[in-house]
Amino acid sequence: MDLRVIRAKKIFSNEKHNAFTSIARLNNKIYIVFRTAENHMSMDGTITVISSGDLNEWKVIAQIKKTSLDLRDAKIIQFKNKLFLFFAGRYDHSAKRHNFMCCSDDGKTFSSPIDLEGISDGYWLWSISAYNNTLFGAAYYRNEKGFQVSLYQSANGINWEKMIDFPFPGGETFIDIDSQGTIWALSRDDNYGYLPMLYSINAPYNKFDKIQRLPIRLQGPMIKRLPNGCLIACRCWDYPVRHNTRTDIFWLEDGKEIELLRTLPSGGDTSYAGVIEMGKNRILMSYYSSHEYKMAEPHENDLLLTKDTAYAEHTTNADIFLAEISYK
Repeated sequence: MDLRVIRAKKIFSNEKHNAFTSIARLNNKIYIVFRTAENHMSMDGTITVISSGDLNEWKVIAQIKKTSLDLRDAKIIQFKNKLFLFFAGRYDHSAKRHNFMCCSDDGKTFSSPIDLEGISDGYWLWSISAYNNTLFGAAYYRNEKGFQVSLYQSANGINWEKMIDFPFPGGETFIDIDSQGTIWALSRDDNYGYLPMLYSINAPYNKFDKIQRLPIRLQGPMIKRLPNGCLIACRCWDYPVRHNTRTDIFWLEDGKEIELLRTLPSGGDTSYAGVIEMGKNRILMSYYSSHEYKMAEPHENDLLLTKDTAYAEHTTNADIFLAEISYK
């Protein structure tokens, strides 16, 4: 597979922390959603929706808020010729989450947030994909013992049913579904040296057909299944202390070792990509980065980074970027 990044540019900035992206298309327009807040962990998160018809001019079309809730990790998807927007609300600084959905028939106005049914508080519906007339979602739960990831399905986006638990602990889990209906999942695992798990699940989705531990440390996972392999985008960094964080793109060809394709313009707090296909052999990928504000801590702060590895990443503004990828 020959993959090339043909453009990567900043498309949104407002002197805030904009992060955790997702992307969809409806009626020849592209929609990107993300969280806007004072910083990465502040309790004032809202969901911003922007759209464009030419990938150059972007317009804010919606700002979704919930009183007393920090809204996070929005995911947008075209389903049944509508836009479905999912996100989680955080009541406080604990791990507890509540899941919501908004819908738009025209890509101009969104309904008020609706509570999701069938997913208990605490489970975070973190990734959604569609196949035929069914939505599939990966949700994870965090408690004092660790993490649990589960696969859910829904016919309407509101009512969800658990299908199967993942066999290994994991946090943020990104799923993609290929043309044959196989679900591909990449699961973040901070408790195993940041080495993620790759899964494939075939219909009727009651067992795992492929399980593989990947030899790269990452967070903010994204996976896109292409012919003969998987495109992966994620946050990576260097050691001995965590520094030089960036958004990297990898190619994992079936039966071969994973290889680094390119580092996107990025640094500091970054990654959490969204991805869609745009016709034959072309991909759009949204992501965020704070590299124009701070990329890494200076050497004299190495001791600080051993105590709080995310310090440099959580203290600056961040902007939204769009990459265009060609492959054959």
